[in-house]
Amino acid sequence: MLILIAGCTIEEYPATQKLPSPKNLRLSSANNGISVRLDWEAPDSGIPDGYIVYFKSIYDSLFRPIDTTAALFDIVMPSGTTGYYYVRSYSFDLGVSDSSNVDSTVPVYTPPKDIYELDKEDFYHFYSAYGFDTTTGHGRTYPMKIPTYCERIDFYMTDRDSGWGGPYSFVSPDAVYRFPYDSSQIHFRCDFKRTRFYLLTDWRQNTDKILPDSTQISDIGVEVGTNDWVNARYVAFYTQDGYYGLLKIDPLSVDTVQGKVTFEAYFQKVRGLRLIRHR
Repeated sequence: MLILIAGCTIEEYPATQKLPSPKNLRLSSANNGISVRLDWEAPDSGIPDGYIVYFKSIYDSLFRPIDTTAALFDIVMPSGTTGYYYVRSYSFDLGVSDSSNVDSTVPVYTPPKDIYELDKEDFYHFYSAYGFDTTTGHGRTYPMKIPTYCERIDFYMTDRDSGWGGPYSFVSPDAVYRFPYDSSQIHFRCDFKRTRFYLLTDWRQNTDKILPDSTQISDIGVEVGTNDWVNARYVAFYTQDGYYGLLKIDPLSVDTVQGKVTFEAYFQKVRGLRLIRHR
């Protein structure tokens, strides 16, 4: 098998003669969150002539080589597309190694969840807060009114008044003490995290699917709960920990009788990366 890239030909030898693979591939953000940096470690033995970077987008079924480098890192600009990466070492004498581990920029999807207005919350299942696990990328609901989980909360839902008649907003938890009624419901002090929001009014027409940067995502809250919408509402968020994500709110789910809203979440596990394209 021959691999052609960047004007050179690398012959792929039988597995018994291959170089050891590069190790510990990891991804990070570059160029203000629109590029992907790959870092890896050299093989345990052998001296490669270089490395080949492979990519498979969320729309593809196969990996393809996209770059070569002699360094232990590379920076690629995937034009807004998310996907999967791995690296192989090569030698003009010994051919191409097996692949490194695979790492991904595909945002983690959390299926629809119900979240309730702060006044509707009880301690069993009507939770008004939500937070993401930065290791897995998955989100879950939390109670806002007890201190046990306060450091895990990324936002909560409120209408900033008694009852739960709406309209509803997703609000940064560190802002809860600014609102007289909400603060009267929180009978403890907590170092709540800071999250900022941005309503994506033209997201359905945005073909790049790159989120605004943190200088634009600056609102402490965003209105998400009125029942007069026609289309889904998309909200970008940026967490205190430096992660970006996207919320999709179903307009038909806004229920002012039950005090709840249903939404889906996409969380970008690569810190600082603004790419959020998903299938």
